[in-house]
Amino acid sequence: MDFRAREATEHLADLMQRREETGLSKQDWDQFKLDFAGDVDALLETRLGEARRVVVAAEGVQTTPEPATDPNVALISDAAILSDQTLALLEREFNRLKNLVGIDVQNAKRYANLSEKITKADSGLKKVMQQIERAKASDAKIKELVEARRAAYAQIFTGIVEEEAELASLYAPIKERIEQAGGSLSKLSFSVRRAVDIGKWAAKGESLLDLRKTGPFRGRGELQKRATEKLFSAWSTGNAATAAGALLEFVKANEADLRAHIPDGDVFRSWARDVSDWLYSTEHISVGYGLQYDGVDIEQLSPGTRGIVLLLLYLAIDAEDDRPLIIDQPEENLDPQSIFQELVNRFREAKKRRQIIIVTHNANLVVNTDAEQVIVATCGPHRPSQLPEISYVSGSLENPIIRKHVCDILEGGELAFKERAKRLRVAI
Repeated sequence: MDFRAREATEHLADLMQRREETGLSKQDWDQFKLDFAGDVDALLETRLGEARRVVVAAEGVQTTPEPATDPNVALISDAAILSDQTLALLEREFNRLKNLVGIDVQNAKRYANLSEKITKADSGLKKVMQQIERAKASDAKIKELVEARRAAYAQIFTGIVEEEAELASLYAPIKERIEQAGGSLSKLSFSVRRAVDIGKWAAKGESLLDLRKTGPFRGRGELQKRATEKLFSAWSTGNAATAAGALLEFVKANEADLRAHIPDGDVFRSWARDVSDWLYSTEHISVGYGLQYDGVDIEQLSPGTRGIVLLLLYLAIDAEDDRPLIIDQPEENLDPQSIFQELVNRFREAKKRRQIIIVTHNANLVVNTDAEQVIVATCGPHRPSQLPEISYVSGSLENPIIRKHVCDILEGGELAFKERAKRLRVAI
């Protein structure tokens, strides 16, 4: 029927289009339509009905609802021939098996998900147990590390103490000689001591803190104040154990206060490491030696006092030296009384064992030291493009010419000398 209604019609239309040049009329083309010899429709209906009956018989269509059955019981026995079974029964058996398989698949998925959860839970449990074990051992580990840090600090500080002792031993002869000296040298003391720059140490610590935050170390100065109170004495005079113990107590007492000033954005672990390195540093502690005159550091003395003290010290500690000694204007920044009282006698003693050459403008150092030879240098007039000529006269004080030169140069001449004596009412 479909062929007659559609395909035959399309075939005729296609033929008319391809042979349009024949000039056939519509009535002529109608002669080309297909026609069947018998009753094709009746034949097809008969065959279709037979096919439907075969399909129905094969499907086994049920006219009543399916009774409820156990899904675990097979509808078709294992020995049955499947080609002899109806399609409906085969579909029912297929659906039963499919449901059973679906249940198994779901159970398998559930089991896999449950197994995965159990595996993750076991892994998480192991990690938690490991963390618990580490946490249990953390206190002991922390104590061990703190003690190791304290021991390392004490060892470093031992080096500082040993350096101090070594310097003290090295300079002991000088110290002993100074203590045995008389005169102004009796006021001189030599010491080996530790220098502690606690301001430098505190400034470095404050650079690691946010001093703007509200807390114990807000603003500058509080850290140095606490360190001075708790650490300065141990650092300055204590031994290694004392210094290490004092620092440990300082850390324990101020740990929470330091944490309150951690800068925003800093990683705590890195910040804590930097703070720890700073706390246990020793760059601010050094060992040196120094001179004190009458209880005052020699660096703080006036230039004149410092000059005479250093010269006296040199003359005292070089008591066995017999090499020639040349001194340029030792009287500079010194008053005449200090020169007479301190230097004259020292030079008298020193010249007994060594030759001393002094460049001076002071009469006391020429006359009262009993100079054995005086050299007077006289500078001539300047000459164009040349250096001036310098002439020399030498001799002892017994030589009248030398005495006159000494009087003229060092005292301003005989008249000036007598005038000063007259004004001072000193008889000559």
